[in-house]
Amino acid sequence: MSVPPVHSRVLFGMTAHPITIECHVGSGLPSTTIVGLPEASVRESRDRVQSAFKNCGFDYPDGRVVINLAPGHLAKSTSSLDLPIAISLLAATQQIRTTTLNQYEFLGELGLYGSLGSVIGVLSCALAASQDNRCLVIPTANTIEAGLAPPQTIAVAATLNEVASLLNGQVCVTPPSCPEPEQIHPTATTFDKVLGQHSAKRALTIAAAGGHHILMVGPPGTGKTMLARGFVDLLPALTQRQALEVGAIYSAAGRARKQHRRPPFRDPHHSASAPALIGGGHPPAPGEAVLAHNGVLFLDELPHFKPSALDFLREPIETGEAVITRAKYTVRYPCSFQLVAAMNPCPAGRVCRQDACRCSPAQVRRYQSRISGPMLDRIDIQTQVPALPRQVLISLTDSQDTPAVQLRSKVVAARQRQIERQQTINAKLSGTELKPHMEAANIDQGLLNQAVEQYQLSARSYQKLWRVARTIADLEGLDRVTTPHLTEALSYRSLEWERGVS
Repeated sequence: MSVPPVHSRVLFGMTAHPITIECHVGSGLPSTTIVGLPEASVRESRDRVQSAFKNCGFDYPDGRVVINLAPGHLAKSTSSLDLPIAISLLAATQQIRTTTLNQYEFLGELGLYGSLGSVIGVLSCALAASQDNRCLVIPTANTIEAGLAPPQTIAVAATLNEVASLLNGQVCVTPPSCPEPEQIHPTATTFDKVLGQHSAKRALTIAAAGGHHILMVGPPGTGKTMLARGFVDLLPALTQRQALEVGAIYSAAGRARKQHRRPPFRDPHHSASAPALIGGGHPPAPGEAVLAHNGVLFLDELPHFKPSALDFLREPIETGEAVITRAKYTVRYPCSFQLVAAMNPCPAGRVCRQDACRCSPAQVRRYQSRISGPMLDRIDIQTQVPALPRQVLISLTDSQDTPAVQLRSKVVAARQRQIERQQTINAKLSGTELKPHMEAANIDQGLLNQAVEQYQLSARSYQKLWRVARTIADLEGLDRVTTPHLTEALSYRSLEWERGVS
């Protein structure tokens, strides 16, 4: 009697490849063979499945069992095929109904007593299964990350017995929906704990409003790290589409996110290698920059990162995509993040002050040159974070501080203006899309020409200057860019890296 195949998925990069599992039980000495290019974790499935059958009350066949994983050219290296292999065996031995098998896909790692363990890549597999009009059966442990998928495309189960009951006519529990965006932003943030630094907070607000990359330069202890960690609280909540993209990436990496609508924040250590930042390995896994998609990538102590690792970020910053090419594969990850970086002006550390430094000019230049010119050219806003005035340090208060909640409301309003006007944020405007704003601007052309000559702006820097000016105008609710907007934007491109930032 012909038995219908069992459907599953194998994740490679962000692509969930369809897999069909067929099982044949014949006469002969008891043995189980898995074919179809299985790797070690898949070959071990036969022992887990056999133990789970005996402990769940199912009969494991006594004859020769052959399990085929198609297509045969695709390597299978995941324990998530345990459950579909077990379902295929149950179907081949007529211990479950097979009339509804084609309506489902299965993922899950089997324990020796029939429990289902969590697997990676559930969200990507669920979305792919829904396109084929199938419901994906997953372990209960993956309920949270599956909350972003349409409820009708997911069924959850805790044991092999529950999955068998589903196929025999009973229904599994559907996962809960993800939290609403209003629940994710606290009223008190790390941003509010930083005293003073009004110019830095202004620059960060502009960066948040337009999606611009930002670099903060200042001596130790001035609040750069705290400002960066509080920066994510200024950002609007992710849209449903953005949350789905981020959730799929974290699912592929085997990481859980409890707040789906909160922009991700990643802060890798400066010892991180290029594969750790971008991704790699076998099977390929996303790196820190990919995990920061639609969120913030914070690089503290920027010059201490390997220059080669930093240069790997140049293409993702421009294209919003990370491409990993190896001898046996090429994978693409979405990688559109906001870069927030912080650094000291020189390598002296704690004894370095703005008015006295033990570093020679050559040491300062050597330290700052670890960040390449092309990398600096890609950072829209570059601002200094000076030491706090003595009276602010003594009083531990600053009456001029604006709460992060108010700044965030301005950021949300500015971004809404951008979406309504051009369907994207200012940082992603192309040169063609930026041209009408440049033509409609009311500016001092002589000042602009002088600035381009003085700061030797490249074509990329020139366009970034206009994007930042457009964002400043949006924060003020204005339709046209004016000279004050352009002047403020120029102040964020005025650090003299050739002479060494003091």
